Amino acid sequence: MEDSDGLNAIRLDGVRSYFVADQPWADLQTKLPSEAITIAAWVSLDQMTQYGGIVSALQDNGDLEQGWVLGYNDKTFTFGLSSQDADDGNGMMTYLEGNTEVVPGKWFHVAGVYDGETMQLWVNGKLDAETDVQGGPILYPEQTDLAVGAYLDKNESYPMCGRLAKIAVYDLAAKPAWIEHDFQHQEAWAELPPTAKKKAPLDFLVAPFLQYATTDSIRVVCETNSECEVTVRFGETAEFDRKSIAGSDDKTIHSALLDGLPPETGHYYQVTATDIETKASVESGVLSFQTASMPETPYAFAVISDTQGNPAVSGKVGELAWGLRPNFLVVPGDLVSTGTIKNEWVYQFFSSMNPLISRVPFYPVLGNHERNADHYYRYMDLPAPEYYYSFRYGNAAFFMLDSNKEMGPDSEQYQWLEKQLSALESEKEDGEVVWTFVSFHHPAYSSDENDYGDLWKGKSNWGDLRIRPMTKLFDRFGVDIVWNGHIHSYERTWKMHNEKPQNDRGTIYMITGGGGGGLEQAGPIRPPFQQTVRRGHHFVYVAVNGNELQLKSYDLEGQLFDTVSVKKQTETPATK
Repeated sequence: MEDSDGLNAIRLDGVRSYFVADQPWADLQTKLPSEAITIAAWVSLDQMTQYGGIVSALQDNGDLEQGWVLGYNDKTFTFGLSSQDADDGNGMMTYLEGNTEVVPGKWFHVAGVYDGETMQLWVNGKLDAETDVQGGPILYPEQTDLAVGAYLDKNESYPMCGRLAKIAVYDLAAKPAWIEHDFQHQEAWAELPPTAKKKAPLDFLVAPFLQYATTDSIRVVCETNSECEVTVRFGETAEFDRKSIAGSDDKTIHSALLDGLPPETGHYYQVTATDIETKASVESGVLSFQTASMPETPYAFAVISDTQGNPAVSGKVGELAWGLRPNFLVVPGDLVSTGTIKNEWVYQFFSSMNPLISRVPFYPVLGNHERNADHYYRYMDLPAPEYYYSFRYGNAAFFMLDSNKEMGPDSEQYQWLEKQLSALESEKEDGEVVWTFVSFHHPAYSSDENDYGDLWKGKSNWGDLRIRPMTKLFDRFGVDIVWNGHIHSYERTWKMHNEKPQNDRGTIYMITGGGGGGLEQAGPIRPPFQQTVRRGHHFVYVAVNGNELQLKSYDLEGQLFDTVSVKKQTETPATK
């Protein structure tokens, strides 16, 4: 397409307008260069980011580093590549950083060249950087995408904002004369004045939301569409007698800790963002929150899972839940459909759930659709390592886990949880903790028709067998309820102990995957653990008063369809 300057170029919006090859990776990989490569393009960047891609075919996840990328960072162009001779077992990328400072809005000719021994980065026909760290054939990942206009792998997506033209990938190492000629053929572009995209008016990209309330603190998080300083004014009335300055590494996602607060008390807050460059400001409305309840005080919370990709439904479910005025929200995973796509966080999850999460804190876990993406960790402000953590509210202890990772007896999470539950025993004896709740994404028990075996034709595992060993821990320490998602339906078990239904002891397992994802249903065979099952979008509301718990489940019309009361026999220090 032709851009606004009359040049034969494509303009990318920095959000979703990148391109991905539609061929299967196994077929595509056979056509990509292996012994040598040249990647060349004319590019004009409107915005610079820490990681950026012009053309990429890579995976860079922890120690796994394979493939290549012609890209940029927040100052210069870059060329990254992994080769077989530098392989440390799962690949090692070298990111060659240029020396030419990128001017936003100006056109540059950029080329990355690898001849099997040397990596070179060329900018405007001149050698900009060089290294001989890599050697031998290019080391490709088992699975990835070929992307144009983005740095893209399985858990990261950094789309380009700017213009692209004359993109080419060759299976040879271009000579200096070829690079120089390719630049000179269109050299006039490099002389054009900068035409950076006009800066959008300052606004909240993600409106303020709440996380991790304690009896004396809470966190306020937001995202702005430009680099800002963010201030939160707050107090027990809208007169706002205090303020907190948000911290941020990238100046766009901001988190402010409001502390020194009285427990179980209503507060009001307002967020102001000021553009660092223009000094323009934007202000949120007056919002409210409540600090966490003390152990002796009743409280309530909502459980909503698998909101993924359906903001119309998740927004309705959130609105219904907010109507019951819960103290907080638990989200057992799959907040979005594809965690690497920023737009899904911004325009699907956060936008639809904001009426609820701007007034009550939410506590999420990772589902499989999050893909362990960096976006999750950037938006959430939770205790390290964030993929598992715990929190207290009232007389309950909550433990939040990542079921995408190992959960067996030798795993990090199992051993952490075992220590946490063991340490909790003394608090149970003192009456400080009455209830123990756990949440993770994949269910240990499920009667779904086909996720764990095709029940219309054969047998089922009746849930995720990777998770089943964790139930022994729940039995041992008397976990009361486990909330899961993953299956887009509703299911509640009887109390389970030693993998069998019980009347007088055990853990209730609940699948609450009705927050928005495409609906699923139970198979035709009823397992013994199943107390009730239902197909439909829904949310769960839990109210707790001392040793009594009432659980109510509502459909998309706000109609009650399931309820259960649980009462615990507890000893307090006065009755011992």
